[in-house]
Amino acid sequence: MQLKIHVITIEDLAPAGYLLRKLDAVHGFSFVYEETACPYHQRSGRPPIDPVMLAKYLLMGFLYGIPAKRQIEQCIRTDVTLRWYLGLDLFDSVADHSTISQLRRKPWFRKIFRRLFEEVVRQCVQSGLVSGWLAVTNSTHVKANVSRASEHEIDVQEEAGNY
Repeated sequence: MQLKIHVITIEDLAPAGYLLRKLDAVHGFSFVYEETACPYHQRSGRPPIDPVMLAKYLLMGFLYGIPAKRQIEQCIRTDVTLRWYLGLDLFDSVADHSTISQLRRKPWFRKIFRRLFEEVVRQCVQSGLVSGWLAVTNSTHVKANVSRASEHEIDVQEEAGNY
């Protein structure tokens, strides 16, 4: 049996109609660099994780319903399309789950992630991916003495903070 040599890139391995390709085409994450300019110091500590990669890392967990950072890390290690979305090559190392967890505990990161979430939702509304007409909440059903006549629909303003 003779070995074959294939010349492919990670770009070739990411399917054309995939959700992350569509998301990448619609959403720009350049604002993340502006939001993280202060806490990311170039002269001290280890080289930082790219803040856009960090934001996309957590966004992928949200989009695919992966609750644990360990699971997100494992999915990124094995899924070529997730690596493509993060800008990682096939042999690049993946950010460790403990590093991501430590960053999420920092107060400045919570503000950044909130801003990131609002910006992504704003871009989704702007591009027509989210209408803002339906808001669903998770609740526990409890019998109550309430009249159905008291129910009413309200329109939610299409501002990211409302979501």
